[in-house]
Amino acid sequence: MPSQPNMRTSGSLRVAVVGAGIVGLSTALEIRARGAEVAVYDSGVELGAGATMRAAGMLGAAFDWALEADQRAMAALARHAGMLWPDFAARIERLAGAGLEFSKEGALVVARSEEEASWLGTLAAACQARNLPVQRLSADEVRRADPALSGNLVGGLMLPEDRQVDAQIALQRLGAALSRSGVGLRLGRKVERIVGGQVFLMPDGEKFDRVVLATGAGALPAFVGPRGAPLEHGLVATVPVKGQILALAPVDGGPRHVTHTRDVYIAPKSRWVLIGATSERGRADTTVDPDKIAALRARASEIAPSLANAPEVTAWAGIRPGTPDDAPMIGQTAIPGVFAALGHYRNGVLFAPATAELVADQVIDGKVSPLAAAFDPLRFDKLSEAPHSPAQEN
Repeated sequence: MPSQPNMRTSGSLRVAVVGAGIVGLSTALEIRARGAEVAVYDSGVELGAGATMRAAGMLGAAFDWALEADQRAMAALARHAGMLWPDFAARIERLAGAGLEFSKEGALVVARSEEEASWLGTLAAACQARNLPVQRLSADEVRRADPALSGNLVGGLMLPEDRQVDAQIALQRLGAALSRSGVGLRLGRKVERIVGGQVFLMPDGEKFDRVVLATGAGALPAFVGPRGAPLEHGLVATVPVKGQILALAPVDGGPRHVTHTRDVYIAPKSRWVLIGATSERGRADTTVDPDKIAALRARASEIAPSLANAPEVTAWAGIRPGTPDDAPMIGQTAIPGVFAALGHYRNGVLFAPATAELVADQVIDGKVSPLAAAFDPLRFDKLSEAPHSPAQEN
């Protein structure tokens, strides 16, 4: 790992976080909790310009990762993050003085055919192999768990540790928690260029000892030395992945659990029911396609008929930041003192507290855990001394 530009105690360390999505804010909160002075920079004039405000907020460690046999490090990160979320949510609520709609009810996965029932069996076995809690349900048991699921079902699973949060509310609460913790939120300040050296000079003239990049799908700032020579951070550009989501008004007798099929999810919140999501790799536009939105509603209504006529509140498209292997980039870059918290694709909300912990370990203590090493930001560089993919980790 590149050496640090200077070594200070955490109490005197100044850290700039570039990016005010849930990963950036969570990382700032953790670094501040370890004693450093922290400021968050973002080009948006208010919180919520990026992917977090367009996320469904599902925390699906089991559903999203149990079946990914070749992504063991990702599954480990997801499980670790899922275990952190209850205390993380409580901490934010305590600091912000308000709730963030963190639900502990678990998620349902349902099958509508014998073929899908076979897939459920595979998912259940994968969960058991990874010590993830899972409960098999008959069709009648699914309906008892959530009477809104009255469509043509043949069975289901309950995943007790797959939870959800309202991502938009969580982001606002994080902002309040940071302000009350003494973190400076420097919104409306676009960071296009940072001058590096023994310290890092930001465009507003402030100086910092460390920089954390958490720009999501946004462009990374350029780094230059004191005399203007370019500094190479060694990071690959994130890959845009467009996702479209439909928001319906809550209805009497509507779903009360996060519910998945193989091709759609339903995420009921207090203010709306979210249905998603498309996954359009390489698309960076935020245009909403009415046909794709209609298809999402139709698939959700097959298992929850009450949603067929629920009033539409809104629909949106967000851009998820992917990477070549769809695993995040977490840790030291090629520039000493600059760290990445990037490329979380569709799991930014889930991974946020774990990424915050792993980045803070490196920024404050210079500690790289085996889990963090799996997400080395320089793994895509063929000239790196020890390139590797998280898919190869045990």
